[in-house]
Amino acid sequence: MPNGKPGDHPLNDICDHQLLVFSQKADRLIREIHEYLSRERMWDLFDWFHPPPQHELERWLERKRDDLRREAAERGWEPK
Repeated sequence: MPNGKPGDHPLNDICDHQLLVFSQKADRLIREIHEYLSRERMWDLFDWFHPPPQHELERWLERKRDDLRREAAERGWEPK
């Protein structure tokens, strides 16, 4: 189980330590998605240690972020 230190898990590295893990774009999208999802739900988005190729990951993350944004707007909720 990750302990929160740099290098223990990509999600912690991106969201907590602001380290570059996948690409600037993918990491930014992950932080944006985290505004809508709890950490527990973030863990299940994909296999963090074996992600899809970068271009596929970035496209998938964009779609996920846009879907979450749309759902939040429909509910009248805005992220922090």
